[in-house]
Amino acid sequence: MNSDRRWNAAQRVGWALAGAALLALGALWRYDRMRVWESPRWDDARLAVLPGAEGEGAAIETWAVAVNPECPHCRASLARTLAVRALARAPVRVAALVVDTARRPAAATLAALAVDELRWDSTGTWRRRWGHRVYGELLCFDRSGRFLRTLAPLSDSIAERHALRVIESLREGGS
Repeated sequence: MNSDRRWNAAQRVGWALAGAALLALGALWRYDRMRVWESPRWDDARLAVLPGAEGEGAAIETWAVAVNPECPHCRASLARTLAVRALARAPVRVAALVVDTARRPAAATLAALAVDELRWDSTGTWRRRWGHRVYGELLCFDRSGRFLRTLAPLSDSIAERHALRVIESLREGGS
């Protein structure tokens, strides 16, 4: 009987801790959703332009892939973005926005990215000011650097089909 009481007390404490953790998580989520984030700009002075990439002159948009060079998911999303652009002959520039990297990436690391443009978020703008956190996501900007939309990382066929629909709307003159 005494062990049953201890077990019930332990269960109650466990459930109370789980409930408190869930409430805390909900409060953090709500705080994050209520926060007003800056609208991204591709011409943001806090993004260091890195040498070594060649641009696409006739592009309608720039699709910046948030890349941490050490993340295989990021590199896969970037590779799929480049493949989708080539397959669809999309009128977009593909850029790499190197994020969450304290030191300037090595030249060999940057060369391996093989994109039209390279920028390094040395100040944490992507995460702390724009409120983005998903590695491999595509941030789409118009020619003047104005933010248009965010696309999910191209890591599956659903995301690729959505990107292809966006490309089709670009060809039709919409955005």
